[in-house]
Amino acid sequence: MRIDHRWLRTGVGRAGIVVCVLVGTLTLGAGAGSMSPHHSFLGGPWEVVVKMGHEGQALRLPVSVRDEGKPQALDGVVPVMGTPLKVRLDRYVPDLQWKAVPVDDPNGGAVARVSFRGESLEQDLWLSAREVTKQSISSHIGGVTIRELPPGESSAEALRQLGESNAVGVLLVTPPGAKAAVAYPVSPGTGIALPGSTWKVSVLRYVPHYSINRETREVTNASEKPVNPAVEIKIDGGEREYRQWLWSKFPSSPHRRLSLPFPVRFLDFALEPQAGHYLLAVAQGVPPKVLYLQDGKRRTAQAEFGRRLAFKDERYSFALEELRFGASVETRWKNGSENLLHPAVVATIVQGDKQEEAVLEQGKPYHHRTASGTLVVLYRRVP
Repeated sequence: MRIDHRWLRTGVGRAGIVVCVLVGTLTLGAGAGSMSPHHSFLGGPWEVVVKMGHEGQALRLPVSVRDEGKPQALDGVVPVMGTPLKVRLDRYVPDLQWKAVPVDDPNGGAVARVSFRGESLEQDLWLSAREVTKQSISSHIGGVTIRELPPGESSAEALRQLGESNAVGVLLVTPPGAKAAVAYPVSPGTGIALPGSTWKVSVLRYVPHYSINRETREVTNASEKPVNPAVEIKIDGGEREYRQWLWSKFPSSPHRRLSLPFPVRFLDFALEPQAGHYLLAVAQGVPPKVLYLQDGKRRTAQAEFGRRLAFKDERYSFALEELRFGASVETRWKNGSENLLHPAVVATIVQGDKQEEAVLEQGKPYHHRTASGTLVVLYRRVP
């Protein structure tokens, strides 16, 4: 039984990892576990290979450590000939691990620490409402997704209405002259008259899995699963009428420039019909809510800190442990133990007064783009 949490390494491009690329899993179930890799497949001798581009001439620097089971400082430097670059080897770690941590971010949003408990499972993970790849965690026993609404009474009212209707989501509308968005729960065929103006926003169509027919270029619905939720809206009340598709997972149209008279965003609140799937709805100054389906109907409950909610397999559960606003989630490295399990070298790429940390995992090329080409750095066993 596994929980997929690839999002955990989001935002760690400097460590040579793409934002949604932690291919780690939580292993669940009694007696579950992973065998430690045999030392002979991981141990030295090692070297770091540096070259400009895949076809460039390689520079090789041996990596020597006193004890392969202990983290220790390194002092090697590889100048990249013909460039102002050099690679400085700073530290060796025998058991590289990644940890997601919240950090204050003026451009960030809501982040939530969620604990998962069950047989052979005890782990806390962070969800980030404004980063698509970190918004949810799921498995065949259930999952949790976070959604953030703007502060204010409109969000409290929208959450109340969401619990009493089958609305597909929320439109975040910033009326002309307003400083903040207003939340409106929406369903296909409904309209929103903006107070104090002649503007009206209508929801014409909703598709849970937006797709384009390559031949006709018409919008189609590829499935009933909320893979790419979108709504088509119409805005009128001025001298012209506006029509536009809005995507929950994209800030604007991937097909054409968004040209509306005022900002409108779509936030889907689609719920998986299977038991054990929850949607955590949060807004600053508003008590957090949990939404889920029961007997085919949407239910809401207060998201009390520390209160455990069961997944489909009731041996496993989750609880909201911490909620922060104005933050984002970063993934940082650490050494997990004094066992040779996941050896890595922490290096710094230096170019004049600029420095970039590069975590070199064994056998995984790290790419650093420069104006003159791509610098490729590889930590590996000596062939």
